[in-house]
Amino acid sequence: MLFASSHFPARRARFLLSLSSIALLSACGGGDGTTDLSSYLPTFAAPSPINIATLTVGFAIDPNVATNLANLLATAKYQNTSAGIAMINSLYGESIPVGATQDPLRTGGAAFAHATGLTGAGEIIAFSDAHVSVDHEAIGAGRVIVQSNGLTGEHGTSVVSVALGNSATFVGTAPGATGFFGSFDTSAELAQLGVGALEKGAVAWNNSWGYTNIGLNQSGFNAAFSGTDGAAYLSAIQNYAASGVVVFAVDNSDNGNAGLMDGLPVLANYLEAGWIAVANGVPTFTSNVVSSVYLLSSPCYESARWCIVADGSWNAATGPASDYDITTGSSFAAPQVSGALALLAEAFPTLTPHELRIRLLASAEDDFFSGDDTVELADGYFKRYSVLYGMGYLDIEAALRPIGPTAMAMESGAKVGTSAPVLKTGTGFGNAIERSLTGMDVAVRDVLNAPFRMTAESLATEATMDGQGMTLLAKSMSANFAADRTAAPTALGDPFASFTGATLRMDDPDGLGSATVLVPASGDSASGVALTRAMGDGETRLELGLKLARDNKGLMSLGGDQAATMASVTLGLTQDIGTNGFLALSGELGVTDLGGATRITEATSASFNAVKLTVGQSELFTKGDRFSVGVGLPVAVASGHAVARLPVMNKATMSYEDVSIDLAPEDRQIDLEMAYMAPLGKWTEMKFSLVHSENYGNQAGATDTSGAIAFALKF
Repeated sequence: MLFASSHFPARRARFLLSLSSIALLSACGGGDGTTDLSSYLPTFAAPSPINIATLTVGFAIDPNVATNLANLLATAKYQNTSAGIAMINSLYGESIPVGATQDPLRTGGAAFAHATGLTGAGEIIAFSDAHVSVDHEAIGAGRVIVQSNGLTGEHGTSVVSVALGNSATFVGTAPGATGFFGSFDTSAELAQLGVGALEKGAVAWNNSWGYTNIGLNQSGFNAAFSGTDGAAYLSAIQNYAASGVVVFAVDNSDNGNAGLMDGLPVLANYLEAGWIAVANGVPTFTSNVVSSVYLLSSPCYESARWCIVADGSWNAATGPASDYDITTGSSFAAPQVSGALALLAEAFPTLTPHELRIRLLASAEDDFFSGDDTVELADGYFKRYSVLYGMGYLDIEAALRPIGPTAMAMESGAKVGTSAPVLKTGTGFGNAIERSLTGMDVAVRDVLNAPFRMTAESLATEATMDGQGMTLLAKSMSANFAADRTAAPTALGDPFASFTGATLRMDDPDGLGSATVLVPASGDSASGVALTRAMGDGETRLELGLKLARDNKGLMSLGGDQAATMASVTLGLTQDIGTNGFLALSGELGVTDLGGATRITEATSASFNAVKLTVGQSELFTKGDRFSVGVGLPVAVASGHAVARLPVMNKATMSYEDVSIDLAPEDRQIDLEMAYMAPLGKWTEMKFSLVHSENYGNQAGATDTSGAIAFALKF
């Protein structure tokens, strides 16, 4: 496969083939050189960030992917692709650690993509190589269009099989993609292939070869692209890289520098946005994270900013029929990256190949190195890279998942972050918001503007409900036990029962009017004032009240960003039912602004209500005690609607639609209460409170049972 031509510099295929009569390239060891690597860092400026268009199609990962993946990995075709650490070490004299994972389809994430249903279907990968046997069973008739073909060798067959092979016994990275193949024998053939790749819209142009006798310098550049054919080749590279992605394998031998072609953007930095260099390495995983990579090729060196590592050790296709053989080299790492681009193109059809390239580099696993520098891959998105390992190890699974926080693009152009719920609703709504959004998907994008679909109900979450024990205790500790125990029963005695916090009450001298203040403990605490007036002081007592309050964002706030203002009227009826017995009935009806507009809804309002019935008896067990039981529906939204205009996903398209949100819970909280107050001697008072709630927090089936006992000492 090593050859020369009098018209252009020599090229060599970058691979190792175990059963060949001669090893063409030596492999690099662990790549842990001790020399100063700073000179390999590119110093020119990064290209301008990509201008990313509005996305309209989302990609949803199958929830059954774990099961699908396990089933795939258990099949022979997925197990047959691995070359095996022991075999590589034996054939090539390497020292890959025993604990490393030599399983390229799994470690690179291609198997995960297959488990989601992705195959690269509809995508084209271009190949410049020596020769391809299109009748090999791993390739299949009609799947590769050959523009020009070399005469000998099966290097190209192996490369193509790694990228898109598919048979009963073998599977490549993108088994549903098709190929466009041309010989690398002459610059004219290379140029012709580049022109054809651009015309056909190939997502990647794979090159598993490199020059053997020229370096990454101006003289090497001049030698490679001199003459009419050389100039035509350079033009084809420039034109294709302006929209597609050129993939080049790095050298298998560590010569201390990047090669001319994998490092070409060093000399022509306008190519960087359409360029990827690929090194060959076997990873070691610790707790499902890459902890180290054993390099079998040259490090990335000057190509580091656009370089990625993949496992180029395969049991790949060779020969014209059904032969397979153990291979290793960057030649077979590169087509994994080309295949990965095809998988991503199928998953994200609205992204350009340049955007897919950014995604692949951004998602590369980099936890196993500290990094030598960073590059701005997209506007505001920085990624660290290593002179040895480039951007890191190939991780197609990570590229298929959201990168960074997600956001929802509103029709107005505003972006609403969706990594956390947008609507953190108060307990007065229960799960009404989530219920209204159930069964609907919305379009979101990650920081690299890749589209995803997200269940609309994930936009909302109800406020966290703690047990009521501390609230009972707090109310007990702020009360005047003796006064409450001996006062005439009243239906509106606790106007802020649905709020936490201390209250102060002032009564008229005639005992018919009162004012109660809910005292805020901090700036975010609830506050309010309630005024009541009683009519009649006989066996029947009617009370009217007005109340104005602001919640703590946890009761009537729709968005959770602003406290809700609440205004209500209250009505109470207390009836004497015999010796020391009483019955108290209270009701409340009000309106609330729900905290105003949210990030996805206009300002709106809702009505709320509450009702409670209490029956009690004084002097029941001992002189001066009071016992009561009650049942009630605490404050909750009674009616109200909000409208959110959302980017709704319908099958594969997105449209902005008005979504009506019913704010009232289906299942109201029901409280069963018991309270007992008694004097314990001349100087001590005791109060015991117990409450059991069904549909706690207005959530169907949720329950809470809490109690508190408090003692007051008089001095």
